[in-house]
Amino acid sequence: MQRYDDGGHSGSGLERPALAALMQDIEAGEIDTVVVYKIDRLTRSLLDFVRLIEIFDRRSIGLVSVSQAFDTTDSMGRMILNVLLTFSQFERELIAERVRDSIRTRKRHGRIHGGLAPFGYEYRDGELEVVEAEAEIVRFIYAAFLRHGTYTAAMTAVREAGFCSSLKTARNGTLRGGRPMSAGSVYNILRYPIYVGEIRGHDRTWPGRHAPIIERATWDAACALAAKRTRKGPSALGTDHFLAGILWDDLGRHMLLDVNWVDGQPYHFYVSSNAQWSQAEYRRAYRSRADRLDAVALAALGAFLTDRSRLRAALRTHGLFGAELDRLAEYGGAAACRLANAPPSQVEALIAALLIRIEVAPEALTMEVRPIELRRFLEWDGQGTFVGRQADWSTSNARYAIEVPVSVIAAERWPSFTLRPRDPTAECKPDKQLKILLRNARAAQALFDAHRDLDLVGLAQRFGRSPGYFSRLIRLNYLAPDIVAAIADGTQPPGLNRKTLASAHIPLDWTVQRRMFGFPEPSRPVTPRNLFGRGMWPSRAEDDAGGGEKDLTADIL
Repeated sequence: MQRYDDGGHSGSGLERPALAALMQDIEAGEIDTVVVYKIDRLTRSLLDFVRLIEIFDRRSIGLVSVSQAFDTTDSMGRMILNVLLTFSQFERELIAERVRDSIRTRKRHGRIHGGLAPFGYEYRDGELEVVEAEAEIVRFIYAAFLRHGTYTAAMTAVREAGFCSSLKTARNGTLRGGRPMSAGSVYNILRYPIYVGEIRGHDRTWPGRHAPIIERATWDAACALAAKRTRKGPSALGTDHFLAGILWDDLGRHMLLDVNWVDGQPYHFYVSSNAQWSQAEYRRAYRSRADRLDAVALAALGAFLTDRSRLRAALRTHGLFGAELDRLAEYGGAAACRLANAPPSQVEALIAALLIRIEVAPEALTMEVRPIELRRFLEWDGQGTFVGRQADWSTSNARYAIEVPVSVIAAERWPSFTLRPRDPTAECKPDKQLKILLRNARAAQALFDAHRDLDLVGLAQRFGRSPGYFSRLIRLNYLAPDIVAAIADGTQPPGLNRKTLASAHIPLDWTVQRRMFGFPEPSRPVTPRNLFGRGMWPSRAEDDAGGGEKDLTADIL
């Protein structure tokens, strides 16, 4: 008998290590019967319990409670089981309400509720007392903020002064603090009303029983300055960007959605979180335009669904083989259409179900697919909203990585591009500016080939352009041949213009390129690898022998 013990973890949810191990063993077919002391030790949520029972029934697994006698084989036993779980959930919610009421009562009486004492204070006989040495640092931070007018300047002043956080002892005896103050600590001190003698709680503040550290006039001036520097965040604007919850950079920092305002217009970015270790190592945060990164992710996922070879490989990680694997692989094209036509309001839930994590590196984008949800999405009929079953995720740790060779990280703020639907009735004419742009790209490549002794800055100076623009010109030479031909013929999508093409980060994957710029897929997919056989580009020997690719751009432009 295998024992699964989740001691110290609440039964309010399913995110528990031992329960996750149990579900993985169930998925592997190693469990026949689950024995618990009480039903509420398995879970105290009625909805989660129903999901677990569904998995048990599907796997023909018995459920036995040591201290509760009931028979789940008939309707009466199942009713009793549901009644027991209902009362367990009621008890948990009642305890939570009592705790919240206790916290409200303490705050109304001007007392904080537990935890370590804030910076500048310490506990004495259960009350907050001012620590004068730390109080001087708090006054210094407020003075620096009011003098310079920015959080960054205040943090710089604190760092130059060499101030550290207070050293406090937790209940378990461990010491915390004593390190250089972080930007988050400085920001919280400037926004924490406890330093003016108030307790924050439940949409208002209450007069505290402790002594203030700063004066009311100083606090009001800091609040007024902070209000001028505060703008609406991305969540307040109701954006349709959907990657923030699963997006990370290759250094392990979570990338969050941020907004910049230019002439009253919001521009959204995914920005690496300012982790404390990255501050200590002076690691620069990654930054990517949100609309461009969203478009690359959707295009790459759609290309993966239509690639039967990669789709089959992903499904095999979930233990699917034979006829079932062949059947699901045939649904890839229809699933890609459903993904492309999904309303913006539903894309976030869909992506959160299909993808475990997206990791951004300077030259690649890695997307980890969740095969258990991929199977459901392939079988989905498109009715309603596709939402992941989180209760099933712990039953399988299978994943499949999609790597897209594309640069989406920029030090500068590149102009954005938008994807517009193609109008089949419009007559496309050759765009002179696009043709000139591709001609310049060929000239930049020729300059690069002729002067390999120069670095990027030297090449850009010789070409008369900035290094960033010269780099983007070089990447234009990796456009798919059918895209180049369409530009020469004037049959490109209406939304594709010089500004869009020049500001885009061109991925090396031709399928992703077509989806990004709105080009239809060719009847027979052509990729650099199956065009040249052994690699992406022909070798010098193949060029000399006439076996390389013909220079289409030189002829048609």
